[in-house]
Amino acid sequence: MTSGAVAVRASEMGEAERRELRAARGRGLVIALLGAGALWAASGAFKVAAIFSFWLLEQGGAAWTITTTVGMLWLVAGSAAIIIGGMQAGFGARFPWRQSLFVIAPLYVAAILGALLDGQVANMTGVFSGSLELAVPITLGALAGILSERSGMLNIAIEGKFLVGACAGAVAASATGSVLAGVLFAVLCGMAVGYMLAWLGIRHQVDQIIAGVVINIGAIGITNFIFLRVLAKNTWLNTPPTIEKIKIPFLSGIPVLGPLLFSGTPYLYVMLALLIFFSYMLFRTRWGLRLRASGEKPSAAATVGIDVIKIRYHSMLLAGALAGTAGSYLSLSSAGSFQMGMSAGRGFIALAAVIFGAWNPVGAFGAALMFGFSDAIQSLMSILGVDVPPQLLNSVPYIVTIVVVAGLVGRVRGPAAAGQPYTQG
Repeated sequence: MTSGAVAVRASEMGEAERRELRAARGRGLVIALLGAGALWAASGAFKVAAIFSFWLLEQGGAAWTITTTVGMLWLVAGSAAIIIGGMQAGFGARFPWRQSLFVIAPLYVAAILGALLDGQVANMTGVFSGSLELAVPITLGALAGILSERSGMLNIAIEGKFLVGACAGAVAASATGSVLAGVLFAVLCGMAVGYMLAWLGIRHQVDQIIAGVVINIGAIGITNFIFLRVLAKNTWLNTPPTIEKIKIPFLSGIPVLGPLLFSGTPYLYVMLALLIFFSYMLFRTRWGLRLRASGEKPSAAATVGIDVIKIRYHSMLLAGALAGTAGSYLSLSSAGSFQMGMSAGRGFIALAAVIFGAWNPVGAFGAALMFGFSDAIQSLMSILGVDVPPQLLNSVPYIVTIVVVAGLVGRVRGPAAAGQPYTQG
């Protein structure tokens, strides 16, 4: 490399570093201003009580109560935001600002919730356990998105797979009287949709975004037709046995944590197991290395003997199975039957979780928890009769999605070859 080329490269690197520093200082300023706003809100809220309770052993039983003031919550949240904003501005791009959001966000949520409840008691065990359950389909959908996109295939059709899995699961479980049959049929249908997307994108090299949108629209039309023309007239095909919560012996008896973590549905335990499994498989095994190589540089992966096409087909089938399982959760555990459009945008929220989690299962689970928490909070406020328009409450999870994707994600680099057609020589 000539001295001139070296100088140009150094200049480009210097400019990139300056841009990152300016962006970091801007973020730090915004976070610090949010902190200042919280301190201002604290000045007039020290007389408003904030009461949070946690069930010790069982729902409706003895509770552990934490009592403070809304002003104190705002004070803690504002102080933390100012400190983190200053560290962001001082350390620049080296400061892990996304991780700091998981520190600031709960403090602000607690302060806002206390202010809205205005002295009413909030049972947080119900909120947190509800958040975990609501995060189940989003996490499974996010895992589907991570596996497919890490292999190089954009997976816009998660929403459609949710609908197909929900419909198939409800019909199969109703016809056989077995929830296991319902889940298995939902998995198979999800895999079929995943294969269709892979066939269009790999075999015929159709634009993967367009193919995913077409599949989503087709899933909406097909499931609506089945509901209106078949299930509405034959209700026995839409009355499946439901999957109830299971208490894990001994562990469910742990105070506070027992009702929260060890009294959930089988879907919750399966989701946590899959989260651990795929976190290990993606980053600690040869299979994960080959999968990631197929999504980063498929031509280079092929030169060392990796069958990129085979890996992409397999990842899409696996992603379809995960999304189909998530769909069966909606009809067999959450709602107890299939309804039109019951996925309600969760597939797209799962895609937002993929991006926010930087294509990492653990990060995506954290994002799914955030979305689930926002959904659980709006349910709590509806039950307690908080004076907020119901339309605004119902829109909270989607507002959080927009804020996360548009305002907080920043420059997140996904798999380099995701969405790009590839022809194996």
